Parts: sequence; structure tokens; C-alpha cells
Amino acid sequence: MDYLVKLYENAFLEIPSEKNSFIVRKPIGPEKGAVIRWILQNFNEHWASEAEVAFLKCNSLFIAVEGKKILGFACYDGTAKGYFGPLGVGDDARGKGVGEALVKAALISMSRVGYAYAIIPTGKESYYRRFLELIEILGSEPGIYRDMLD
Repeated sequence: MDYLVKLYENAFLEIPSEKNSFIVRKPIGPEKGAVIRWILQNFNEHWASEAEVAFLKCNSLFIAVEGKKILGFACYDGTAKGYFGPLGVGDDARGKGVGEALVKAALISMSRVGYAYAIIPTGKESYYRRFLELIEILGSEPGIYRDMLD
């Protein structure tokens, strides 16, 4: 199912002020290979492909890092204009606010470059509802991924 998030009502986009041991940032060119390898090792080829497209188009890829260790990633525009995702957080970094910080960084960036809405295709609606107001897009299944190659 796909969901809309209103980016022009963005009070929810404030990143929590708590001190985190990690930072969220965009990777630079020489880091692309390491980031894509990490995504392949921890998730799948489809997600790595979307992240690579997002990086190459306009670097709409974000990573969470602690020191030199990648904890997670998020991107937008890797599948279609206005689409958020994928979002992936390594097993050992889950439950520490990494995913929420990545989502918010990406959505703030989308808002700043002129998007009024973000489309979030997800089967994990309950996760996003914890900190976002989602609007269900009726008839959005199977959606843009319906004829995707394996």
C-alpha cells in the first residue's frame, strides 16, 4: 500500500534534540561503493539499486553513521519522483532512533527541494504512523512495483 505524507505541514519533521551517538548525512562520491555494498550485505539488490539511482540522480541518499560504521540508509526519488524509500537500518542499530532520524532527514530534504507530498510505499504502516501522519492512497496496490523484474 502507498501512503502520502503532507510535507507542507511539517511540524512532525523536527529531528529530536536528544544526543545521538550517530549522525545522519549524505555520502560523498568516494563512499558510494561502500554504501551500496553495505546495503547489498544487509538487505537486497533491489534496495541497493534504488539507493544507487538516488545517489546518482541528485544525491537524495542519506546514511546514518557512528564513527566509520554505517548504521542505516534512506533515500528518495530512487524509484520515481516523489517516492520515499527504501529505508533500512542494520539489525544492531534498531530501536535507537536511527530509522526515524533517516526518515525525517529525507523528508526535510524533499520539502526543501519543493515537494509538497512524499509517497511512502510500505507494508510497515505501523512503524511510520508512530511519527508521521499517513494518508492511505486507495487503489495503490500492487502499485509501481507491479511489473518489476526479479
